[in-house]
Amino acid sequence: MVVKLFAAGTTHGAADEARLLAAVTAAGRVRVPVVIGHGPVPGLTVSALVTADAGTSTLGRAVRAGQIPRPAALLRLALLMAAFHSTKAPPGVPLAPGIGQQVSALATHCPKQLFVRLAPALEVIAAGARVERLVWCHGDLHLENVVREDDLRLTSGEHGRLRLPDYLVDFEAATIEVPEYDLAQTLVTCDALEPSDRVFMAAAYGRPVDARLLDAYVAFQAVRGWTYAAHREGRDRDAWAARLHLALSPHPGRTVL
Repeated sequence: MVVKLFAAGTTHGAADEARLLAAVTAAGRVRVPVVIGHGPVPGLTVSALVTADAGTSTLGRAVRAGQIPRPAALLRLALLMAAFHSTKAPPGVPLAPGIGQQVSALATHCPKQLFVRLAPALEVIAAGARVERLVWCHGDLHLENVVREDDLRLTSGEHGRLRLPDYLVDFEAATIEVPEYDLAQTLVTCDALEPSDRVFMAAAYGRPVDARLLDAYVAFQAVRGWTYAAHREGRDRDAWAARLHLALSPHPGRTVL
């Protein structure tokens, strides 16, 4: 079993995650851990979600151990993302803040000289906000949030739909946005920021992707990640500095942000 704790007063608690996992399970598109139970922890200001143990071999661990090539792992992320995007968000489950709230918060915490550099990307993002393209985004789909099965054969989910055997975990950042929002977050957190990485992930995703909008979201996700992780919390400063450089640097054939 796995016990996951949620602080009291947060917008996403144990009950919310349990309802979310139930909705994903019912849709049958991707595998998620089975919920055993959830509720407040007596004597503490936290709630707990108890799920079946899906294992500890994440895609990231498999890549580091040489068990799976990095391109193959990125391919699985793109396929899992496409499958999750085909699932409808359950009514009544709180979502993480959308892009508007995220931009407002970022303007408060990001150094002004960096936020100014982001302005062209934000204009592209605003122009690309079309209701008909909105999907349920995981919000943090990287190599450590996919638990890998040793058996790589497709499995049958609800309604007989075939699905990948890997388990998707950690849904606190789930929100409603355009697909490029999720793709960009994955590209940034997986250090897949070369032009060839973007083309590969967009192709593997298998659905229409706006390349200019994707570039804009890559810039936004990199600035947002650097601001909160490196600038405010002092975490992984070198990694985030490298991501920021690649995300904001012009490349041939790409819109300069």
